[in-house]
Amino acid sequence: MTTLSDVARLAGVSPATASRALSGAAGRTVRPELAERVLAAARELNYLPNAAAQTMARGHSNSLGLLVNEISDPHFLSIASGVTNAAARHGCIVTLSSAGMGATGRAAVVDLMASQRVRALIIAGSIASDDPALDRLDASLSRLTATGARIASIGAEQLGGSSVLLPNRRGSAALAEQLLAVGYRRFAILAGPANRLTAAQRAGSFSERVRAGGGEVIATINGEFDRAGGHRGMDELLAGPRPELVFATNDLLALGALRRLREAGLAVPTDIALAGFGGGEFLNDVVPGITSVFMDTEHAGELAVELVLGPDPGVRSVELDFALHQRDSTRR
Repeated sequence: MTTLSDVARLAGVSPATASRALSGAAGRTVRPELAERVLAAARELNYLPNAAAQTMARGHSNSLGLLVNEISDPHFLSIASGVTNAAARHGCIVTLSSAGMGATGRAAVVDLMASQRVRALIIAGSIASDDPALDRLDASLSRLTATGARIASIGAEQLGGSSVLLPNRRGSAALAEQLLAVGYRRFAILAGPANRLTAAQRAGSFSERVRAGGGEVIATINGEFDRAGGHRGMDELLAGPRPELVFATNDLLALGALRRLREAGLAVPTDIALAGFGGGEFLNDVVPGITSVFMDTEHAGELAVELVLGPDPGVRSVELDFALHQRDSTRR
């Protein structure tokens, strides 16, 4: 097996110089001509540096942590794609973990990331505002930052650190304006969990703009933020006065609602129209296509990487842009 000493001997430098050239240890630089000789020797000998040793030298690994609510959700898959692509440009690999929406599970993952000396951590997905373990999660995040790691969130700005803010309020308001403009007046909202900031912002902004525009929200249903929640919520709506249009605060809710409408023998948008939020690519395969607020969540992942691996070490927030994708689930 090729050793660091072999590389140093071939390059004509000391093992310490070879180590600094290969590890990129902070604060210890090697002259460019020496570094090139070391790298050339390493390539010639097919030498692979010891990752654990490099972590000790730098104080952190070349791993970036990504913590999401649910790994099978297309929203988080798209974010993960953006994170991995951008991390590779910075010479990092991504350690992906799914811990649900609870603060206790997230805290355990954050502590594990800290023990592995990740270079940075990105947390995607909001968390319940009344979770009793929020203090424990805050303590875990503090321990992580004490190792020198930087933190950014996507749609979870209440956790602190840098943030990629989702266009929850602006997107929902713009969608409401568009739906009012084509003549809808009676709405219902599948709002998702009442204690989730993302859901509350979307439902609240949509409701405010509808009422300001002369429409009415005849029902708001809270529940889980998934297909099953959409199915149950639509079932509850069908038992009462019928709205003209149902706004689901994420696309999974909209898909569950669409299934329940089909089961009831109702046509979309003729009997009840439907709109969602997120605009994932998977909506292109749904019939009828669901009108939705589109967010480029892959770009959100890329932005988050730049916040934690970019040259600016400060805490910053950027808001993701959006577009309205009008499809056949609403009249035009």
